[in-house]
Amino acid sequence: MNTSFTKVRKRLSRIFLVLFTTTIGQLARLLPYPVAVAAGGMLGRLSYHLLHRERKRALAHLALAFPDRESSWIKRTARKTFVHLGKALMETVAVTPRRMRTVVNTTGFGNIQAALDRKKGIVYFTGHIGNWELMAGAVARSFPVSVVAAPIEPEPVNEMIIRLRSRMGVKTILRNRPGAAKELIRVFRENRILGILIDQDTDVEGAFVDFMGRPAWTPTAAAQMAIKFGAPVLFGYIQRTDDDRHTITIEGPLDLARTGNDEEDIRTNTAMFTKKIEEVIRRTPEQWVWMHRRWRRQP
Repeated sequence: MNTSFTKVRKRLSRIFLVLFTTTIGQLARLLPYPVAVAAGGMLGRLSYHLLHRERKRALAHLALAFPDRESSWIKRTARKTFVHLGKALMETVAVTPRRMRTVVNTTGFGNIQAALDRKKGIVYFTGHIGNWELMAGAVARSFPVSVVAAPIEPEPVNEMIIRLRSRMGVKTILRNRPGAAKELIRVFRENRILGILIDQDTDVEGAFVDFMGRPAWTPTAAAQMAIKFGAPVLFGYIQRTDDDRHTITIEGPLDLARTGNDEEDIRTNTAMFTKKIEEVIRRTPEQWVWMHRRWRRQP
């Protein structure tokens, strides 16, 4: 009985998700861009009140990461997080190449060219900071970009996200799908940028490193590929400003630990990458995904 109910609930949830994303896509294309972004903020504010489990997680995780902050700041930051993510959703769907030129500023694009001049491709790591999809599209306007991503269920939603990225010039490599390994190798052979997000606890090869004062299981793919292919590493992130514009900052190429002990070097470099992500999150905590179970596994 319970098993049947769970299956029905999951199926209904998937149907709702497909209908929701389709509706959002149509709405974003119909509305003027500033209105669509404002509507996204309203959607995020509503989600804060409706999504009880996600709100509870966000509040708990903020309290863990900022133990010295008062509860009013925790609640305010959690609300801002939902508002930001609502806006990011609408921006990703509604943005056009022309609009992107007016809402995104960049710092450090010269670092990309300097790294590409080495002819070994680029490992570009980042986190779920700001509107990371918008950042990928902005970089892809000037440079060849591929991103590694986990497939999302249901498949229609996954296909929609891939189409949105493709529209912005970003190629998606789906993890664990046939041909993914060859696609990764091709990125470095063709001197492309490989974008990887490494700030979530996912079921991939990883290591426990410090994040916000607690051990967190962290993907090591960025460090592994940098060492394997000898590719330069860049750290990029995007932050929303008060007027709903965005600033991209790109640092690097970074100096990596290369002692010859690959296992230890991978862990050391992953810890260094994670520390850089943490520093940005601490500056704008309302622009990170606090509802994610970042510390669900412990050593």
